Amino acid sequence: MFDTEIILNEFIVRYLEALMADISEDEMDEQPVAGFNPPRWILGHLAISTDLALRVSGGRFRCPKAWHRAFRRGSPSVDASVPEGGKAQYLEAVISGFAEARAACRELAPEVAARPHGIAFLADTPLQTVAHLLAHLLTTHPATHVGQLSSWRRMRGRPPIEPMADPRA
Repeated sequence: MFDTEIILNEFIVRYLEALMADISEDEMDEQPVAGFNPPRWILGHLAISTDLALRVSGGRFRCPKAWHRAFRRGSPSVDASVPEGGKAQYLEAVISGFAEARAACRELAPEVAARPHGIAFLADTPLQTVAHLLAHLLTTHPATHVGQLSSWRRMRGRPPIEPMADPRA
């Protein structure tokens, strides 16, 4: 179960790492356009989304509560209350969070995957089960935010990222 989603998530995480490689600490809160999500918010938001994946698959939150308040859906992208922490801390939270989420998905019992996810704001969407939500949290959700980071880079004058070789090859 989730074999394709796990491969796609591994790819997205590697792409995220490549996008973040040349972003400095000083740029983490930069907004090239008003209202555009800066790198710190994107990383913080992705980190807390891994907590949601862990929670619905039977695990526990890993990120600090302050991150959940600061980087929740609809939170301001640049805010004085954004938790302290450097690029490495935020990036590690995303990488390790997705690694744990992928591991949880590998072990998820089919009867748990078939249950309703219980997330109120997604109630009227096609995502109805734990499996639907986990597939989204491993693929389409991070792809959206990694796409924002790619756009952020281009607005800041950076070149596109080159294709990445498969480390398993």
